[in-house]
Amino acid sequence: MQHALVTGAPGFLGAHIVQALVQRGVRVRGWGRPGEPCDHLRPLAKGSELEMIEGDVRDPALARRAVEGIDTVFHAAAVYESWAPDPTLMYDVNMRGTFNVLCAAREVGARVVYTASVVALGRPAPGVLADEDTPYEAWDLDFPYSRSKYHSMRLAEDFAAWGLDVRIVCPGYVMGPGDRTPTPSGQLLIALAQGKAPGYTAGGIAYVDVRDAALGHVSAAERGRPGRRYVVSGHNIDNAMLIRIVARAAGRRPIAIPLPKPVARGAAAVLQRAAVARGRRPDLATVMLEYGMRECFYDNRRAREELGLRFRPFEDTVADGLTWFREAGML
Repeated sequence: MQHALVTGAPGFLGAHIVQALVQRGVRVRGWGRPGEPCDHLRPLAKGSELEMIEGDVRDPALARRAVEGIDTVFHAAAVYESWAPDPTLMYDVNMRGTFNVLCAAREVGARVVYTASVVALGRPAPGVLADEDTPYEAWDLDFPYSRSKYHSMRLAEDFAAWGLDVRIVCPGYVMGPGDRTPTPSGQLLIALAQGKAPGYTAGGIAYVDVRDAALGHVSAAERGRPGRRYVVSGHNIDNAMLIRIVARAAGRRPIAIPLPKPVARGAAAVLQRAAVARGRRPDLATVMLEYGMRECFYDNRRAREELGLRFRPFEDTVADGLTWFREAGML
């Protein structure tokens, strides 16, 4: 790997992929949205060659120009929202944009590492761990991000069946330093640090440090197998434990009161309506609450054994993320 394209380079995960590549001496071409700030990428490059282009991944002609001279494409660009008044853009970018990038990569014979998500995989039955092959079944939830990532992951696998070298990374919920937007995961971390969660329900989610997720992408390019999925998730954390870990890192007294699911659903719906009425994104969208009210835990054995990944303690991820949010004036 000598010259890589990173779509979504200015984003939370994309910027860390850029940094991991630069540290390996790889020339990087970053692709961001029109007008998207990218000044924070320059220090990451540490004097190495970093070329930036901007445009819409839904533009097939631009995708063909973007892959010129590229041997490896990291397709991390996506619309990641837990709630949207109209999910059309999310489906369009996450699916049609993926199709354009994969088509362009196929024309030049570039290897592709595609960023999916654990929410593109199936949820496990109670008491067991899901893995890369657990069939998707979350059709009962109106969760556009999950559905769009599932369909675009299957699209990537269709290209793999046509002969394109595609490796698929399925990160857990990504947290850590550098979440400028912030993403829904970072927004949840801030809300918990501010003590906005009065309690918890049963269930939990798989999490990963953004730095480990970035290394997982690079390792997939270096050591992964074409057409293969990799769950890149470091820790399965239940909801009560998440509240306690974040509270300790924030220097707050943890409040962890078990809530009946109907009460949690009602409270989340009221808070979501109030946030939308004020023109804000909800701290915890109702669909994210619903998704996390069962144990969505995943086995990362394949990533550990085939990619050689190791994961830092989740407490460090939370502490580093909160420190970054404070220094950025977001907490």
